[in-house]
Amino acid sequence: MSLVIWRLHRNQVRFATAMLVVLAVLLLVTGVHMADDYRRALVTCGATRSCGNLSDTLFQGDGLIVDLVLATAVVPLLFGLFWGTPLVSKEMEDGTHAFAWTQSITRRRWLSSNVLWALAAAVVWGAVMSALVYWWRYPGNALGSRFGAFDVQGLVPIAYSVFAVALGIAAGSLLRRLLPALAITLGTFTVVRVAVEVYVRPHFMTPVRQLFALSNNGFGAPGGAWLLSRVVVSPSGRVTSLLSEVPAACHSAVFGNSLLPCLQQQGYRRLVTYQPDGRFWAFQGIESGLFVVLAAALLAVAYRQVLRRDA
Repeated sequence: MSLVIWRLHRNQVRFATAMLVVLAVLLLVTGVHMADDYRRALVTCGATRSCGNLSDTLFQGDGLIVDLVLATAVVPLLFGLFWGTPLVSKEMEDGTHAFAWTQSITRRRWLSSNVLWALAAAVVWGAVMSALVYWWRYPGNALGSRFGAFDVQGLVPIAYSVFAVALGIAAGSLLRRLLPALAITLGTFTVVRVAVEVYVRPHFMTPVRQLFALSNNGFGAPGGAWLLSRVVVSPSGRVTSLLSEVPAACHSAVFGNSLLPCLQQQGYRRLVTYQPDGRFWAFQGIESGLFVVLAAALLAVAYRQVLRRDA
């Protein structure tokens, strides 16, 4: 059975391997160069004690490669579309699944063999890609926040890949036609990912809320933190808008550079809500677990559909 699966999907594996090799070479070459630039910049700014603005000046000309790395967030979806979705739907659409079942191969064995190989490939490719990106982003993570590229490094790319493949398999088993299954996989994956990122992820753990002095020098959150919100609060603790609620004592400072010091004297503070950098791996584990659970539920649906339906 394994040999048959290899023959059916070897072109997909070869193409995916070739693309991974190209990405690896690109990241290794540019990553070594960026790491050298980062180390030299640390030595220079350490001598002059001017490392505070390093993130504003380093890698400013590397926008194209940075965008390419961030674009790897769509790779798990491609696994789902081109590995997961055709796995069942194409076989059922062409009728070749019935032939396989007449060759002393049970439905369960046929489906299990295909699913295990597809999931194993998704895990391997997702892990390699994630490891490459995490290594490549070392200077960027050190200068900024790991949460800024949360979706393309760590554990979640592997979980996304598993979820996408499981989603494609489930859609194919339900619809039995390739094109509708592709559309459902694409739409569902996008909706789920966006919903988790926007509405669920910020609440995995209770965010830290902290008051800081009003200042032009940053916004108070510790380095590497995921900033969720920042607002100005009055002395009574009420969120206020400085565009319409400047106290009378500071009216004369509105058009000058002394507004913030004036507000500071009047008792106004900046309330910052954030997730500390130290929670990065905890968030990675929580979100990965969520998508693995969703993948397991989708595979259960696929098994039910294949095992109970007529050929």
